[in-house]
Amino acid sequence: MKTLNDNQKEFFHTLGEIQETVVALAMCKKEDEIENLLYDVTYDTIYSILEFLDGCTKDNLSYRIIKEDGNDMINEGIQLHGICPYYIKE
Repeated sequence: MKTLNDNQKEFFHTLGEIQETVVALAMCKKEDEIENLLYDVTYDTIYSILEFLDGCTKDNLSYRIIKEDGNDMINEGIQLHGICPYYIKE
């Protein structure tokens, strides 16, 4: 594996923290149907990652998402986690 710089290490460490949090939340839920549980867990995971990218998880740490083929910034002028509920099934 390639050696990661400090920013890359912090990025992946935070993703690991998000995974631990979402699993802990899922373990506390009493869902009757596996489908509902899966939607809850995946929504919580996606939402938490978007919060992280928006800078809501760690102080002074946010990311710009650039579409490679056009150099358009995907998260310009929006909070990704604020848009998430309109597109991702909860």
